[in-house]
Amino acid sequence: MRLALGLAAAAIAVEQCVSANLLTWIGVPYVTDGGALPLKIHPGTYFLLLAYPVHLAEHSRPNQVFWRLYGADRLLATYLAAMVFCLSYALATTGSGNLIVLIDTFLPAGLLAVVLLDASEQALAALRCLMQVAIAGNAMLALAEMWCHATIVPLYLNDVASHFADEEFRPTALYDHPLTGGVMMLIGLALAPRRGFMRPVYILLLGAGLIAFGGRVAVAVAVLSAAARVGLAMTCGVLRRDPRVVRSLLSCCAVALLGCVAASAALASGFGERLVGHLYWDPSAQIRMAQWSLLGELDMWQVVFGTPRDQLLLLINPLWLNSGVEVIENFWLLMFASLGVAGFPIFFAGFSELFAWCWRRSQATGRTLLIGVVLVASTSNSLGRKSILLVSLVAAIACLPRVAGARRDWQEDTGGRLASGIVP
Repeated sequence: MRLALGLAAAAIAVEQCVSANLLTWIGVPYVTDGGALPLKIHPGTYFLLLAYPVHLAEHSRPNQVFWRLYGADRLLATYLAAMVFCLSYALATTGSGNLIVLIDTFLPAGLLAVVLLDASEQALAALRCLMQVAIAGNAMLALAEMWCHATIVPLYLNDVASHFADEEFRPTALYDHPLTGGVMMLIGLALAPRRGFMRPVYILLLGAGLIAFGGRVAVAVAVLSAAARVGLAMTCGVLRRDPRVVRSLLSCCAVALLGCVAASAALASGFGERLVGHLYWDPSAQIRMAQWSLLGELDMWQVVFGTPRDQLLLLINPLWLNSGVEVIENFWLLMFASLGVAGFPIFFAGFSELFAWCWRRSQATGRTLLIGVVLVASTSNSLGRKSILLVSLVAAIACLPRVAGARRDWQEDTGGRLASGIVP
């Protein structure tokens, strides 16, 4: 494995095991007020910031960086250019307060995609195994925490260790929040082993972890995704008159029955107590709708050019007084409020390019995962703060099987000429 791929794998491992809660617990002001800017960036991001130039150095001379990438994959080049523009724009219009999310959440995802662009199948298989082990390990930790009703690492909210009430308890494992854990279980299910006895064991473990983390939207997306994939596969089999359809249908029914039994056991043991208690339009869901009233509080300058972080906190304060929620739980709304009409279209266009790159690279499993994660993230603030989700999603998409012809080797065609320093 090349050095750049090793650094990328290290970044994935660190992001799966080192959460904001852990950094705060050991005294690093990663999410707390104060401290130097280097301490506000996740250690995994540093690995990716190092992996990117190493990746370029391994292939060619270190000049003409953007044009090499543009020749190899224009979608990723456009995404990185959009993120760099948003960083520069936010610094010029609203100051440094809104930069850290772009630096620590969105930029590393593009850098990882570039590093994995020409990775071998063996390297991707190793990365997939690494993610399977990390996600399954967190699922087991979540189940242990749920059993003990205590988290291994305290959950920090506003610099204060928070403790859930018994009836509202949710595990965090080594993630920063239960909602992050729910989405990671969704990603992990897409990475399930393709065959063997470990496949059902792995799926049942992550399914139990998904219920334990208690993310309603993540559970709903997982169920609907599984139903859609099975239905599509059965339909295609019937249309092709495949004799294996009946056997596959019986296998799916057996797995579904086993899943229902496992879910019932988890609910009966109290693992899904909170999930069952919130299967309705509760105050939490109502708050997510009420937050859109923030748009009416922005003045013309803020609408056009964006809102500095200190002013945004003042605008959120009435919402906090009414509902007790101190953050905007929709990353689209938060990014619009931060960048304004002048900057948000660039961010949206760049994010769409990354989405398109993931879509073009993926088969049905990857595309279902991509849509599901974006839907879940759009119902929370998962991508409106420093988060590992986007990096994990890109890594999972890269590890999943690709559509025929989607693999574009760096040394082939135009990319090969550019990588050799021959710029047309």
